[in-house]
Amino acid sequence: MATEIADIPLQPGLDIDDVKSSAGKILQEFFGVIQNQDGFQRAYHGREVEKPNIWQVVIKGAQARILINYPDWDSIAAHKKFMSSPSYGPFVKNLMPIIDGEIESMRHAHLSPHPPSAALSGTTASVTEMINHYFSADISQSEQSSFESSMKQFSQVLEDKAEGFKGFAAGWVVEEVEHEGVEGKAKCWLSCIGWQSVETHMAFRETKDFKDNVHLLRPDFMKAITVHHTKFTAV
Repeated sequence: MATEIADIPLQPGLDIDDVKSSAGKILQEFFGVIQNQDGFQRAYHGREVEKPNIWQVVIKGAQARILINYPDWDSIAAHKKFMSSPSYGPFVKNLMPIIDGEIESMRHAHLSPHPPSAALSGTTASVTEMINHYFSADISQSEQSSFESSMKQFSQVLEDKAEGFKGFAAGWVVEEVEHEGVEGKAKCWLSCIGWQSVETHMAFRETKDFKDNVHLLRPDFMKAITVHHTKFTAV
């Protein structure tokens, strides 16, 4: 299973949540096309809390965000098949009136558990903490395994100790990415943590449980980290 993550900058002043507005209609058509593609499973989308002009989209599928879009696909191959189809060009062109510049990034991640609904769905978590952990592209297998174990341990701390915690999903990004904190290409791990609110997340950061375990999120061999919050809605 794979999840597509797209970070899309929006034109200022748009009300994409109003289905009667021109931007809202474009958004409805956008998801209408995606939902009809072979291999599509589900999608989540929402604005970044810190940067409301960023729309993040997450799409889930069996192979294989500023509007943030998170679609699930059966596989990466299923998504690429759609991208190579005759309908993809008009699909992207139809989205252009609401985009401010270029799509900032598009990537795929193998998130576990799948589907990551507990961490992303607005019906479960009011807001999702999105953490990108960046490593050198040549990170060793032993370092990858060590970090995976640390993240499992941290997720258990959240489940046992964090008030307002709603869900956790994480995994390696398939593509090598670029980040200013890493020379050359980087390997990225994406953590999605569902919370009752931004305030409950910030409150947990002040607790002894967080301070005793934050080292699990920041191993010595990690090169950079970014954190933001997104309020997702399931499509």
